[in-house]
Amino acid sequence: MKGKFASKRNNKSDSTVEKTESVSSVAESLTPENESDEVSVQLDEFAKLPPVKKQRVWEVDFVRGLMILFVVWDHFMWDVNSIGIGDYKTSLFQWLYGLSENYYGGVLRNVTHDVFVTLFVFTSGMSCSFSRSNGRRAIKMIAFACLFTAVTAAISAIIGINLTINFNVIHVIALSVLLWAVIEWCWGKCKQNWQKNIFGSVMLAVTLTALVVGACAKHSPWTNTNPMWFFLAEHKGADYAKFCGGDYLPFLPDFGWFLIGAFLGRIIYKERKSVFPTVNPKYVSPVTFCGRHSIWVYFGSQIFMFGVIYLFSEVLHLL
Repeated sequence: MKGKFASKRNNKSDSTVEKTESVSSVAESLTPENESDEVSVQLDEFAKLPPVKKQRVWEVDFVRGLMILFVVWDHFMWDVNSIGIGDYKTSLFQWLYGLSENYYGGVLRNVTHDVFVTLFVFTSGMSCSFSRSNGRRAIKMIAFACLFTAVTAAISAIIGINLTINFNVIHVIALSVLLWAVIEWCWGKCKQNWQKNIFGSVMLAVTLTALVVGACAKHSPWTNTNPMWFFLAEHKGADYAKFCGGDYLPFLPDFGWFLIGAFLGRIIYKERKSVFPTVNPKYVSPVTFCGRHSIWVYFGSQIFMFGVIYLFSEVLHLL
């Protein structure tokens, strides 16, 4: 009996030792050193993978590119019309001056200008759906808009012509993106359905108000003489005309169109993918390039065109 009991005890102790050894081996495999080695191997394999190219939604860039090209054409006509004042020497610019007279006094610009500018603001609102941080984007655009105003004010002081751009489409979009960043933050704070419903109703009222107030101001301009409100909607008076300077676009009603574009962008491009995936973007790349870099195209083209025409016409007297 004593030997039998001893053998059972030895067998039990052997099995315990085996279990202990297996547990210790598993524990050793889970040590921080092995975990870090495994993670480092996975990171090395991930680093060897080719980088994923960010896919842009080409149709938004395309529409915005068309709109910015129209804006460039509109500014070119204004430069030709305002600098030479019909006193060009070359036949080419005499023809361009006549074209600019017909363009600015014709139906084409009166019909297309507001439509194209509104579409540009609308697509800029849709672009908010693809931005990682609209707050940072707004800060950059506001800084750019302020720089644009400072540059045009400096040019005005040099040449003695009021070309200062205090508030135009760039300022409208910059302020709209900033307000949209605030709207996104407020929406993120709405956790309950009733909160979302109330906030959605408020935003609908804000959008409609912006559209209606802006449209009414176009037909019946405000008479307020306080320059602080000139940016908001169209006014009338000498001070307002001076504020408009080289170019001007009121905040209303275009802020309403911006909001519509931003809301539709969140619905249509929820997954941030093109709704026309079968189209090869390479065929429209020149236009989409202008759409991707619309701010620089806007700023650079105006400075370049006005500078060249003024230099050759008023300084060198070659045009």
